[in-house]
Amino acid sequence: MQEDKVREELLESANWGGIILKLIHHVIWRAQRYTLKFINRDDCLQEGKSPADIALGAIEKVLTGTRSWSPDKYPNLLAHLMWVADSDLQHLFSSAEHKKSGRMPETISATDLDGEKEAGQETTLNAVLDPETPERQVLAKEQSDFEQRLKTELYSLVEGDEDLEMLLLCFEEGLDKEESIAKATGWEITKVYNLKRKVLRKAAKLKELFLNESGTPKEIK
Repeated sequence: MQEDKVREELLESANWGGIILKLIHHVIWRAQRYTLKFINRDDCLQEGKSPADIALGAIEKVLTGTRSWSPDKYPNLLAHLMWVADSDLQHLFSSAEHKKSGRMPETISATDLDGEKEAGQETTLNAVLDPETPERQVLAKEQSDFEQRLKTELYSLVEGDEDLEMLLLCFEEGLDKEESIAKATGWEITKVYNLKRKVLRKAAKLKELFLNESGTPKEIK
């Protein structure tokens, strides 16, 4: 059929490096709504599956026809893959038969530490190894809030520029070397250098603006 031929050609010509990055980022964002925790691409969710597993699984289903894709009905391939991934993610978390992911428990009892159990006493491992003071907690929150504000405004500044949006996604995936970014996106290395300079200039101006609390992000070019 003509539609099958068109679909195959579109799948073959798709920018899979960029699609995979965006899809993994989307799954991470979606998964955090279930876990209410910050997670990374390789963190276990349920049944030993990570956000990367969910994203790649959705792609495999579309490529094999398990979840058919009609370019006429759904011209945006990435949007269709997001829908498939969302469905798989919802099923993963709602399944009554899912097993523990095997992640290290976030809390350990006092008896695990010194052999003396005090009623109701539990503590986090990090708190034992590196106890936080109120001052450190305040500073950490201020730094976290500042970084989140910077990140939010930076995404807002590049909104609509697919290249810069993709570059930020690369950064979030831990790709900061020009060669790694070029390989993941299919860009020429010179394009990566130019885009990095552009987005880093914006980030530097934003940081200066926030530190001085003068001007507005909209003034940044």
